[in-house]
Amino acid sequence: MTTNPEQPVDPSNLRRFDRNLLDAGHQLAPRVLEPVPFCWFCEAETGTRSKEHIFPKWLLVHYGAMNEMVHPHRISMALGGLVASERGARPLRAHYNGEVCAACNNGWMASLEASAKPILTQRALHKRITEEEAVVLARWFAKTAVNLNVSQPYRLLVEALSRHDLATHIPDRFAVYLFRVRRQNGVVDWVQKSPDAGIVPSDRVAEFARLGALTLVTHIRIADVGAVIVHVPEALRSLDVLPEGTARIYPLPPRLPTWEGLPRHDDYLGPFTTWNLGGAP
Repeated sequence: MTTNPEQPVDPSNLRRFDRNLLDAGHQLAPRVLEPVPFCWFCEAETGTRSKEHIFPKWLLVHYGAMNEMVHPHRISMALGGLVASERGARPLRAHYNGEVCAACNNGWMASLEASAKPILTQRALHKRITEEEAVVLARWFAKTAVNLNVSQPYRLLVEALSRHDLATHIPDRFAVYLFRVRRQNGVVDWVQKSPDAGIVPSDRVAEFARLGALTLVTHIRIADVGAVIVHVPEALRSLDVLPEGTARIYPLPPRLPTWEGLPRHDDYLGPFTTWNLGGAP
């Protein structure tokens, strides 16, 4: 595993997204370069592969979203926001990661889904979020962000150690924040990106440009609940990147928010993510 584009990795073993970029003559931006594993979430090299639904069927059934269509695409800011690559439209029920082993899918992932289901499908979201709920939600959103990162058209930014650790806990390099969304178009939205902005020392601009490229910021919306999941490279702390106008649920804050008290944004892209080099929010 390496994040150095100049260290050789057999292109035939990379993700299709990376292979397509190389075939088109592009130089790969900073990213995790790993051969596609048998399972993205464990060290298994053989066994039975299964299809891990990125957004579980129980969630889609609850919201009547089994046939909601998604059209994954990548936007290049270097090209002025033009669509740089895209995949065909598909219903959410067919939106899955096929590189997950059956042991993970039917084991810890199924257990995590069972714990998250009553939280994400409760009728009234008014009470204070408990520590147990915060940990379950943060781990579920982190797992979902990783599923999106390994399977969708974007740079791979979560290395094997962080992915594998999700089987038992939330790795230290993740932070998870919640907010509420006023406007919804369908039930599910997501985006993967880098931090939006920040003030850094003038003599470290190049360093932070690279660290920013290696930082994964994922916005996920489920109905009117939005989450921002941050995963940072090894040189940073998880709280060095802060989505403004959100409430942190992991790492656990001194006081967790109520559902009703979560900050509100017009849409799921509302929170602006900046460097937070001064410490915790």
